[in-house]
Parts: sequence; C-alpha cells; structure tokens
Amino acid sequence: MIRRSARTTLVAAACSAVLATGLAACGTVQQLSAADKVSTAFDKLGLSKSLSAKLSVDATPDQIEAFGAATGEKIDKESAAALAAVSLSVAFSADKPLKDIQPSKGTGGTAPADASLSTSVALTGKGGASLFELRQVGDRAYARADLPGFARLVGEDASEVKELTKGLPAALQGALEGTWVSFDTKEFKEAGGAGGTGTAGASPAPTLDPKLSDGLAASLKDILGHDLSFEDKGKQDGKERITVTAPARKLADDLLKAFEPLTKEIPNLGKLPKTAPKDVPDRNLALDLFLDGGALSAVTFDLAQLDGKAGPGTPLPLRIAFGKDAPAVQAPAGAATITSDDLGGLLGSFLGGSFLGGSLGDGPLGSAGAGSDGTGGAAAPLTDAQVKELTAGDAMNEEQVRLYNQLGMSYQDIKDLAAMGS
Repeated sequence: MIRRSARTTLVAAACSAVLATGLAACGTVQQLSAADKVSTAFDKLGLSKSLSAKLSVDATPDQIEAFGAATGEKIDKESAAALAAVSLSVAFSADKPLKDIQPSKGTGGTAPADASLSTSVALTGKGGASLFELRQVGDRAYARADLPGFARLVGEDASEVKELTKGLPAALQGALEGTWVSFDTKEFKEAGGAGGTGTAGASPAPTLDPKLSDGLAASLKDILGHDLSFEDKGKQDGKERITVTAPARKLADDLLKAFEPLTKEIPNLGKLPKTAPKDVPDRNLALDLFLDGGALSAVTFDLAQLDGKAGPGTPLPLRIAFGKDAPAVQAPAGAATITSDDLGGLLGSFLGGSFLGGSLGDGPLGSAGAGSDGTGGAAAPLTDAQVKELTAGDAMNEEQVRLYNQLGMSYQDIKDLAAMGS
C-alpha cells in the first residue's frame, strides 16, 4: 500500500491545486490578458445550471511506480494500479444559474445552501465502477458503497470483506454492497443535537463581520495581484492553455496572514501557523489551466514540483476536469429508506467490534466501542462538560463531537479518536 507520507503529499498537492484555481476565480487580477481570460473562464462556469469536476491522477501505473522510486516513496503495483484507476467526482445542479445560488444561513448542517441545489460526490474505480456515491436532492440524501469492489481494487480478498457485512440489517448490508439507501437529512440533523433530542446542543454556524469579510476580500485581491502571474501558452489539443505561476512559500505565508483574523471570529478554526510548514518548497510552482470556448475545461498540476528528488522524467500530473451543463443530479430509483438509528447502529457495530468480528481487539476502538458496554448500542449522551473537554484541542469541533455521539460513539470513543488524529 502507499505509505502515509506519499498519501499526504498527494492530498496536499490536490488541495494546493484546487486552492490556486479557486483564487484565480475571484476575477480580481486584471494586469494581464491571460488573467482576464481566466477570470472570464470561471465566470462562464457560474452561468450554467449544472457543473461537474473530476479529480484524478493523469498517469499510468508504471509512471506512478517510477515516481515513487524517484522520490524514495515505495509504491507497490497494487497501489499504483489503484491510484491510476480511481477518480473523485463532484457535481452540482439547480433550477437557476449556479452564480445565483444563495449561501447557507443559520445553523450548520448537511442541507444544501439553497433548496434548489442538488449535489453529488462519487468515487469510482477501474472502468468507472462505482466505489462510493453520496447524493443530496432536497431534504433527502442517498448513499451506496461497494466494499468488495474497493477490496479488489487494492488487491485484497473481496470475499473476506463481504463476510464482514453479515449480520447487518438488509438495507445496510445492501448499501455496503452497492445498493442505494436514502435518509432524511432533517431527521439526521435534528438527531445530532444534544442528547439526540434536537439541535439545541449544536452551535450556530459562525457569521463573519461584514468589515472582516471585506478586509479578507481586499487582502486576497492584493495577494493575487502580487503573487500570481499568468502566461498565455497558446493552443494545446484544441484548448487554450494558460500557465499560472506563484512562489509557493510566499503565497502560503501571505494566505496565512490574510486568514489569521478569522481565527478570532471562528473558534473552531483553531490557531493557524504564522508561517508555511517547512515542507512547502521555497520556489515557484506552476499549474496549467485549459479553456474550451472561453470556459474552464481542466486544470493540471505536476506533483513532481513538490519533491526535489523527482526529475524531469518522472512527472505525476494531477488533473481536475470541469464540465458545465452536466446532467442534473437526480435521486436514484428504488433506494431503501434507513433512519438515523440505523446509521447509529452501523457505526456502533464498527466500534463495538461485532462488525469486524472483534478484530479491533483491545485498541482504543475495540471492545469499548459504541455504548459504554461495548455492545454496539446507543451511547450515553454527552454532558456539556464532556463536550467542552473534547473540543478543547484542535482535533474536533462541537458539531463533530455531537454527531459522533449520536452515531453511537461514547465519550471515551470520541476522546480516543481525537487523540489518534492529533
């Protein structure tokens, strides 16, 4: 399997690429005609009523293995094949142009920002086979996963994984083997409140002071004007290619300074570092944007730029392909209905060890799983003092803690989970 450091590098690079392209979408950098094209390209995406984005590694298994060898990160054949095959897609659709979608107000939750907005997230494997999908249409969410398929993708025994689902309710067992299930997001949100009795125990979503928001926007405009440069590279495969370049460390430092004031307004955001982490390279990084008919069609970023050991002959391009006017996100037919109690029971089975046949042993998520008796039942509601203790660090916020508790995790379970992630 891919080592933790290799996975971290890939995730960090993905975030960097998405962040850089998102900043370019602000439309504030006007000093170059290439920048004007980029601003217009993003604006055109917002004019559509639907949009899709697909993230993947644009490389063969052999190229991925070669990259691992060059950077000292051993990537075996199964992991390389899996990484080359998987892709993550997101899609949005509404009954109005996406630029007109109103932001969410009030308490946090899983509901879309606008009632007309439908969303979809899908992880696919070889040949486009679905490994996991989550959709939300109105107040209902739909989900399915293919654990046996995922096991086969990473070279594990699918029959052993399928054996683990035995004993679950039929709907949940089917959901882990590729059958759609649905649940009411309002019910789930209300069940996530204090003691599972409503949303009274959840903190309202923070609202930024308009002056702070305006100040942040002004800071970002200034950063874009000073740190990013745009160069028109002409046509490539029938698409316009524009290269965006930025000094990685300076850009990271400037962004941290711009967002630092938000930590006072959003307690759960935690304390941001004053400077970029040491592993952020102190050199220019570049990504390519491809425009089709003036609209953004793809973004590519070579992960080899992040590792000085990777030579010119070992590229590992990350690709985000965009599609406007994509098919609208729709509710799948025939989905079985499940409740928040069903989901709590599923997580309780994981944590209590019954779903894993006791394989978790005596670890932090072993016999002391959901429910204080380790039976996989409902956990005792958290007290306010326990919530305060669990959210004292940066690992979790109150909404996460209360949701985990409602899903069947006890105080000790959540405490152990926070310790593992810190």
